[in-house]
Amino acid sequence: MIQYNTTLSKSDRREQLVAQLSVLPTFKPVNEFVVYHIYDTTSESLLHYLISMARTTTRYTIDTEHDCFTNEAALIQIEFIKQKSIVLLIETCYLPEPTSVTFWLIQSLFAAILNPVNLVYAWGDAVHELTRFLHYDLFSWTVLQRMGTINMQRAFKAWYNRVFVHDCGLHPHETDSTLCTCEHRPVKDKNYQWSLQKAIAYTFQEYLDKRRTRSKWHRCLRSRNETEQELCKELVLYAVNDCLSVTKLRMLVEFNWTKEQLDRYNRNK
Repeated sequence: MIQYNTTLSKSDRREQLVAQLSVLPTFKPVNEFVVYHIYDTTSESLLHYLISMARTTTRYTIDTEHDCFTNEAALIQIEFIKQKSIVLLIETCYLPEPTSVTFWLIQSLFAAILNPVNLVYAWGDAVHELTRFLHYDLFSWTVLQRMGTINMQRAFKAWYNRVFVHDCGLHPHETDSTLCTCEHRPVKDKNYQWSLQKAIAYTFQEYLDKRRTRSKWHRCLRSRNETEQELCKELVLYAVNDCLSVTKLRMLVEFNWTKEQLDRYNRNK
């Protein structure tokens, strides 16, 4: 699907990838969702509601963002996986005072979400991602060590290689190899991992826009400044889709879809 000119620089190859993938239909979540921002003036009533919802939810997808200029841990995205999902955007640069009731409620919300009886999905190591937020005191290292996690990046790779076998002369179930010439197997080294963008493109034939990865994430995402509102909308969409796309890929892995099931889904969507 994706062709590379290996003589190009890394930034040029990135632009080439965007040009090739952006012709695909835009990424579409598998379920409806509602977004809530969590920050210093979030109402206590909303936090009580979210805590009650967390107590009836057992599956979550988590992602994080860091400011590209300061490397500051700036945003935690959490999806409550439901028929109509709840997506939280916790703006950690705008938290309430640690002695406030609001802060205590946010801590209580994290306690409900990261309960070890639940499962947390992430594209990578969720514990590693959340460790960089420990200094905000929203949760403890002990909580992170105990929480149940699934690295969807690894799980997806195993599923994909099992379903989309080699057809280039290698053993059909051979792991990723530099000898592989299959167009449908873009990962050519067993030590390499799939990008989220490529995983969505190769399975659902959809374009997941990742151009906002390197952004000024410590900014407020609720700006009333007209000149910044459009940028904030783009950042929010990016942050939300980073969770929803992992949840969509989870469907393939969790229910062990076959190639035929995936093809049928793509034809009917």
